[in-house]
Amino acid sequence: MDPSRSQRHERHPRSFLARSARWRIAASFAGAVLALAVSFPSDGEAASCRGYPREVRAAIKKHVGALRALEQETADRVKGFDTRPFSYLLGRARATAVSIADKDALAAEEALSRCPQTIPPVRRVCAEAAQALIGLIEEQETGTGSAQTKQLYAQAMPQCERWMDFAPLATVFRAVD
Repeated sequence: MDPSRSQRHERHPRSFLARSARWRIAASFAGAVLALAVSFPSDGEAASCRGYPREVRAAIKKHVGALRALEQETADRVKGFDTRPFSYLLGRARATAVSIADKDALAAEEALSRCPQTIPPVRRVCAEAAQALIGLIEEQETGTGSAQTKQLYAQAMPQCERWMDFAPLATVFRAVD
């Protein structure tokens, strides 16, 4: 067979069309696979629904521990055992609350309402407890304690502690009057 003839055969329009048709089919298949992959929830999203309490616990447990320490220090300050000013404790409580009540993380937690099973609002409840502790410290600083703030804290913080696997503290802020 003439070598020039085999080269001409490779350049034949039909073989070029066959190759381009194979490429179009492969590209269409890849596009379909990509579309399917995007349309189904990823493992990360599914894990968020299943593992959310565990994930949020890992993210905020040290901050909840800091809240507990601040509660104890504030209770000690009320009893006269701690000399740190309420303004100092208040500043630390506010900084800790910001870490727990991260706006994006709270929005992501709210989006979990689409999950098939009920997802506990761990971050929201712990953020409410942090805000209530801030309210308690502000009231101690101004000398205007209210039963409502104390009750709000006494309800939210033990729930938050249970989700973090902490035993609830017993302080003057949780005692029934």
